[in-house]
Amino acid sequence: DQSHPHPEGIGYESLISFVQDRPGHDWRYAIDTSKIKKDLNWQPKVELSSGLERTIKWYLDKQISS
Repeated sequence: DQSHPHPEGIGYESLISFVQDRPGHDWRYAIDTSKIKKDLNWQPKVELSSGLERTIKWYLDKQISS
């Protein structure tokens, strides 16, 4: 999909590296923010999807300019 940030001339497949799983390795990572939201009335400033996209773009920009 061209609307998502991606490195110029490099396919995503070449960026994936597989590693041996560690014993006890979690298959799913999750964060439950309900306690901090309730106790401290905290809300994230950036939605997860847009934050991830901004982070990826930042790394791609740094990689290209280096």
